[in-house]
Amino acid sequence: MTTRRVKGETVGSIMKNEFLAVSDELTIEETIKHFRTASLEKVSKPSYIYVIDSRGLLVGVVQMRDLLSHAPGVHVRDIMLKNVVKVHAEMDQEEVVRYFIRHRFLALPVINNEQKLVGIITADEMVDIAELEAEDDIAKIVGTGVDEITSRSIPRIVRLRLPWLAVSIVGGFVSAFILGWFERDMKSVIALAIFIPIVLGLSESIGMQSSTIVVRNMALGRATFKDVRWLLQKEMFVGIIVGLICGVFVGGAACLWQANANLGAVLFISMSMSIILSGVIGSCLPFLFRMFKIDPALSSGPIVLATCDIITLLIYFRVSGFFLSSQ
Repeated sequence: MTTRRVKGETVGSIMKNEFLAVSDELTIEETIKHFRTASLEKVSKPSYIYVIDSRGLLVGVVQMRDLLSHAPGVHVRDIMLKNVVKVHAEMDQEEVVRYFIRHRFLALPVINNEQKLVGIITADEMVDIAELEAEDDIAKIVGTGVDEITSRSIPRIVRLRLPWLAVSIVGGFVSAFILGWFERDMKSVIALAIFIPIVLGLSESIGMQSSTIVVRNMALGRATFKDVRWLLQKEMFVGIIVGLICGVFVGGAACLWQANANLGAVLFISMSMSIILSGVIGSCLPFLFRMFKIDPALSSGPIVLATCDIITLLIYFRVSGFFLSSQ
């Protein structure tokens, strides 16, 4: 039976203690003889041989095939790679996943505070952990917890969902307040209310798309604080193009349907602006959460949706007030 990993575990708690390690004083011939007496559990591991010195410090790594391509009398220290990619036992497992994605090794050595080799972590284990991290991010994005995936308890599922639904309720109340604030505008131009679902739906979609992509890139180590400027520029360019296309289509359709050029202009401008801002919001919130040591995945889902709704409604009615005030 496979043991389900727990999010937030350190490498030291999940590493394997069976690994291939030899002294840097041994020759290739002595190393091969040593492995003939090693346990099956050790030799069945990925074909990396870790080299340690007399104090047990990790000083190099040799691949199994290297033993066959050199003379028996050569010392392993003479053929080992000295710049070893390694992880610390106290490192979070999510961070180690990024190491495997970046370096694509079959296994990585684990060291302690004294730089001594204490275990290995394999790619197979990292695949399980990456799946768990992905499940956790997806669960947070849709407004629940990873525990719901395996939970059979209805009360527990309700407790996991209610906090995020509360965020949606608060966002809904704020949106309702904005609608009430601009009630007179809607009464004067009834068509404004007709197009609210379209405007909100597009901005929410853009915000969720941007946020989800950033969160997954963060989880894979592909998005850091130094990438903020590039991501914002990218989302602005994408938002401008998508906003113009959607604005022209919806604004043009509204103009023809309602025979109201000003209404078409309102939809074109407000949709373009809200789509651009929603993309920026979706990209920025994960970084803002990480800055305050909060899981970036929490910024997706209900929080992004509520924020995009509020910003979009404010833009929509401000623009409509400018263009339709004379009607």
